[in-house]
Amino acid sequence: MRNSSSGDAERDQLEHVTIHGHRRAFVRRGSGPALLLLHGLGCDHTTWNPVIDALARRFTVIAPDLLGHGASDKPRADYSVGGYANGMRDLLTVLGVPRATVVGHSLGGGVAMQFAYQYP
Repeated sequence: MRNSSSGDAERDQLEHVTIHGHRRAFVRRGSGPALLLLHGLGCDHTTWNPVIDALARRFTVIAPDLLGHGASDKPRADYSVGGYANGMRDLLTVLGVPRATVVGHSLGGGVAMQFAYQYP
């Protein structure tokens, strides 16, 4: 499902899925092996705007807004690094992505490390 509430190109590319009752926002572009880009604390998927187009030439880039950030829901939930790793596993599962390279910035780097530990 696409968010069509805004005419601006960036917002038109924002997709949403509901996982465990919470709406998650993400951008998905390109084709090829999956590349999951995780932003830092207090940021959102737009952290990756300077590199998404170049990466999308070779990869299917998935840049989510972590729960509690950007256009994703902000519920009372598990905001631990492990909780975020679980959420990213669930997002990839819902999107039908069996494996991905995970790259993170700041907090997203911690989530990426936890993801690799939990889901080698």
